[in-house]
Amino acid sequence: MIRNTLYHNKLKRLRKLLCLCVFSMMLSAPYATAANLNSLQTQITKSKQTKAQIEKQQKQLEKELAQSEQAIASASLKVNQTKNAITKARSSLATLQSKTAQLKANKRKQQSLLEQQLTSAYMSGENDLLKLLLNQEDLSKLSRAKGYYDYLNQARLDSIDDLASAQKELEDNEKKQIQTIESLKKLHSEQRKTQQIVNQEKTKRDRALKALKKDINYQNKKIAELSRSEQALKARLKKAREERKAREARKARELAAAAAEKKRAEQALTKFSSQKGKLAWPVNGRVLNHFGGARSSQVKWKGMLISANEGEKVQAAAAGRVLFAGYFKGYGMVVALDHNDNYITLYGYNQTLLHKAGDRVYKGEAIALAGHSGGQDRTSLYFELSHKGKAQNPLPWLSRR
Repeated sequence: MIRNTLYHNKLKRLRKLLCLCVFSMMLSAPYATAANLNSLQTQITKSKQTKAQIEKQQKQLEKELAQSEQAIASASLKVNQTKNAITKARSSLATLQSKTAQLKANKRKQQSLLEQQLTSAYMSGENDLLKLLLNQEDLSKLSRAKGYYDYLNQARLDSIDDLASAQKELEDNEKKQIQTIESLKKLHSEQRKTQQIVNQEKTKRDRALKALKKDINYQNKKIAELSRSEQALKARLKKAREERKAREARKARELAAAAAEKKRAEQALTKFSSQKGKLAWPVNGRVLNHFGGARSSQVKWKGMLISANEGEKVQAAAAGRVLFAGYFKGYGMVVALDHNDNYITLYGYNQTLLHKAGDRVYKGEAIALAGHSGGQDRTSLYFELSHKGKAQNPLPWLSRR
């Protein structure tokens, strides 16, 4: 924050210097002499140096913006992973608690059974067998009585063993519950720390973005940069595609059998051109800007801008392979999918990416989380469709909602 304040103060002084230079030139023009001409040239040189300093500060802020957005993407992905881990831990805890309840019920049942057996033994009296011996009853009756008392003794021993086993299992289960609760607490603590990092990075990104927008040269340069970024992105995508094809060609020579199988599998896929009007919507928001609409006085939209909620899952419009996944100036966090028939779909302004270059994805699969990277004021998704490098209106390709 201190650095931004110093930068704004310095920027104000530099702007004043530029104005004074221009004003001095206007006043001194009719009375120009060799001496004041040298003075004007010196002021012009200083003005150019001042402009160079402003541009240097601007580049530094743009670099900080890119670093901040990449940090947000990484931290948001970790928050998402921690949420999934917490869900699993809660499910495990619920299972353990249910098991504990069953074990406690079983323990009470075993205790009740043992109490009944002990009460029965006490009421009948264990000296009945001795009485039979002293009274010299017939041997068959004596034998049956002995077997009955042996059975009762064994039943009591079995009940004691079952009770001890239930008690041990209950203690083990309660230990697991304690461990799961501790793990859950740790995950919650980790999530809070990670979310704090995300918030800090967002604040840092917002400060850098506000500083950029206050720069008098930023809006004028942004129009030209958009065109250059578009061409640079197309060139990079083309290069990435060529590099991927080269790698696949080398792999095909080394593993001929595997390449043949892959070719047969790709030929079995439905052609992309036949899916017009059937593609899945990347997000469920409304269309903010249409293809061909004015993006600025000199630039038109090459795709469409769709509203989205921050962190909302961005889905692949069709099956394909990730051609590019990373940060690109003007588009933020970008993922591009290569489909057959030379079609490419591009998804920009994301918060974070869920796949890397080379991954195979399927229609409707989550490939990113929506955000407002690339210097955007609101959360949205930029969606572009191109064929052989030429942008097409993506709306007729999408299914009706």
